[in-house]
Amino acid sequence: MWATKKIFDLSNDSLMALIRNEIPAVQIADFARPAEIKSLKQTLLDQSRRTHSIKQVTRLGISQYAQGICQSKANYFHLVPGVMKELAEAFRSSFDPLSRFITSLSSSGFDAGVMQEPGFGSYAPCAGKLRNGFSPIHVDFAAQDSADWEVGAAPVQLAWNLYLDMPAIGGELMLWDRQWQPEIDRYLVRDNYYYEDAVVADLEPLRIRPIDGQLLVLNSRNFHAVDQVSDRLTIGGFISYFPEKSLRLWI
Repeated sequence: MWATKKIFDLSNDSLMALIRNEIPAVQIADFARPAEIKSLKQTLLDQSRRTHSIKQVTRLGISQYAQGICQSKANYFHLVPGVMKELAEAFRSSFDPLSRFITSLSSSGFDAGVMQEPGFGSYAPCAGKLRNGFSPIHVDFAAQDSADWEVGAAPVQLAWNLYLDMPAIGGELMLWDRQWQPEIDRYLVRDNYYYEDAVVADLEPLRIRPIDGQLLVLNSRNFHAVDQVSDRLTIGGFISYFPEKSLRLWI
């Protein structure tokens, strides 16, 4: 349970509190400068691979769920080298948010790096996401559906997003102080990844309105959703936490 609804700046203490679900989120308020945001935004839109994970999302890259769980582990890892090349090209022409974020995590006292899968190699570390529409109430926790993947063994999963284009209207992040447990799946909408509103009907959400250049980290086992929005662009992914203080990034 959260001890406060305050969002804390990134530090060793705040990230450990997030891992323990004592706070709702951690931020790096001015992670990227306006010129960096502009160049990365344009580069992602111009150069990156587009694949669709759900109807309202254009994913600039791949995801372990869409190209792995929904297809195959071999398919996902077959695509990773091409994605890594595209990311490197995009970052060279703008700036490298991935390396900057890993450095920030390492400077906060964590062993940070990109997730590896035995027998397959590196995961894709991040992806862009252009959202039109809304994201219904859901969680992101690999232990639900990835038992035969290395990410499925992580006891805690975080999500990070760097906001590159946050429209003036809509797109608020809603976050609830309730974490997924297996018995909660009775609220899961049949043949979908999201949940009925009843799963959090007795709780008020924390509403967060991010701004361009802000990087947010949340505990993705907590129920969350995104309000209706047009052309909301982010880059980010997931972080698997393994004791002691090992953080591995993937998408």
